[in-house]
Amino acid sequence: MISKHTIARAGAILALIVAGFVAVPASAASAASCDVHIGTTRKSGSQIVGYGSIQGCSSSSIATLSIQKQTCIGCWSTLKTARVNGPGYDQYIYYNCSGTGTQTYRTTISGNTIGGGYKFKASNSIRVSC
Repeated sequence: MISKHTIARAGAILALIVAGFVAVPASAASAASCDVHIGTTRKSGSQIVGYGSIQGCSSSSIATLSIQKQTCIGCWSTLKTARVNGPGYDQYIYYNCSGTGTQTYRTTISGNTIGGGYKFKASNSIRVSC
């Protein structure tokens, strides 16, 4: 036979478990989905075009979007940067590559997202002649 004490103890444990699930702060849930996104890098005329965004983060999150040129295997030099303020839209960046010859380019996005720590993503690389 199960005693009243055992039932009371089981009820208290169940209450703690349920409270643990309910007490997760909203900021922790949103931090888990806070991320940076990077689009496809392409050439349009004499412009290298890239884009990126912040998604699922607070409005105070900031990231840096960059167009980079490859200088050696695994080495990249930043040619232009743009600031991405807050979530919800794609920020575009353009670099005029006229007269630079054949080069390999990519777009990157990086930043410290609120509650999510440091994030970095790189796009595809394109080798084009300008």
